[in-house]
Amino acid sequence: MSQQLDDITNFDRYYYTSDFSIPTGSNKLLNYYSIKHLYYSNFNTGSGLIEQSGSFENYIQSSFGYSGSRTLDSTGEGIAISIPKSLYGVYVEPSSILISSSFSYGSFPSGLVITDDGEGNLIQNGNRVGNAIYSHGQLIVTSFNHYQFLSASEAAGTGSRIDFKSNNPIYTYTYNIKISDYEFNHTLNPTAQSGSTVLDYSGSKYGQPSGMYADNVTGSVFQPYITTVGLYNDSDQLIAVGKLAQPLPKPADTELTIQIKLDV
Repeated sequence: MSQQLDDITNFDRYYYTSDFSIPTGSNKLLNYYSIKHLYYSNFNTGSGLIEQSGSFENYIQSSFGYSGSRTLDSTGEGIAISIPKSLYGVYVEPSSILISSSFSYGSFPSGLVITDDGEGNLIQNGNRVGNAIYSHGQLIVTSFNHYQFLSASEAAGTGSRIDFKSNNPIYTYTYNIKISDYEFNHTLNPTAQSGSTVLDYSGSKYGQPSGMYADNVTGSVFQPYITTVGLYNDSDQLIAVGKLAQPLPKPADTELTIQIKLDV
């Protein structure tokens, strides 16, 4: 998947109008301050370590957040890769991110491969080059060399491939279908009828059910088998059909409950 890259450079202030109107200028400065406020404001700009007195959550992605660090250079550059929520669902699965490109540029003559460590850090050859905010689908590359590579790759039209695993919940609804002892004790299956009337239409013969039960299904010991359950909405429209794993005999002397589970 090729993804649009957003420049988060801070020093291009002159691109902005007084009202920060994105359509009339670059959005680099707005990207920078948005990312800084959301993900880096609690971290010391020098050491990169988190300051426990911070007043913002910053979406720490690891239980080891206080021992990690994040650095966003106020005069540097970076790339923010925003994955659409429709693709990542609830969050990007940790340890599933792979940013790759075969583009040859500068100190990366053989291309580039970036992964995540499952703790919110983007890693290339053991070195941290940015941060992954799994819950927001944000991949932020803060390393200058890697930023330059991705920018050059984008400008050359080759782009980068981004692979990841999404996390989408599956909701299970359970319905209890209660059938009284006096319900569904007869079958309408044509095969249970005694025979058929042969009708001839222009030389073609058609079988029409006789409407009479066969002798083997008229006894008191015979009960039909349930194989399918339909779910209807308030307008009596069929919205789901459930198939039983095996035919279920319908008892005539006791109530029966069938439990249907629907995953959506």
